[in-house]
Amino acid sequence: MYQFFQSLFQVLFNSLSSIANWFGNVFTGLFNALKSFLTALFGPIILLLGGIWYLITQIFQVIVLIIRVVLGLFGVVTAIVGGIVTTFADLMGFSGSTSYYALPSAYQQGFSAVTGFLGQTGFNTIAYIMAVFVWIITAYAVIRIAGGGGE
Repeated sequence: MYQFFQSLFQVLFNSLSSIANWFGNVFTGLFNALKSFLTALFGPIILLLGGIWYLITQIFQVIVLIIRVVLGLFGVVTAIVGGIVTTFADLMGFSGSTSYYALPSAYQQGFSAVTGFLGQTGFNTIAYIMAVFVWIITAYAVIRIAGGGGE
């Protein structure tokens, strides 16, 4: 009797297992068919959207680079123009006074004599004119480097 129930339960279990396998295969086949259908249907659309997204990100990266370059050039031009304006303002507003120098008292008399002599001869004006030429040469060199004409 024990063998009878054992064989009966084994047959029932095997038949339930084969039915479950059959349903599993049916559902797997349906799912794979649905997946391949949806992939074929929406795959090109997803690829198109991915390509558009890549294009947009690259365009924004180029725009950011252009803005950074333009702002950098404005910074360079502003520094050069500010330097030239400061040089000309100092040249026009120079009074010849050396009161802003703080020298020890032992050297003050000799320094005052030298600057007084240079102020009378006009060498201080020549120094400012040379400073203007240095700024112009520097601006020319910066423009050549920015334009790619020199190293």
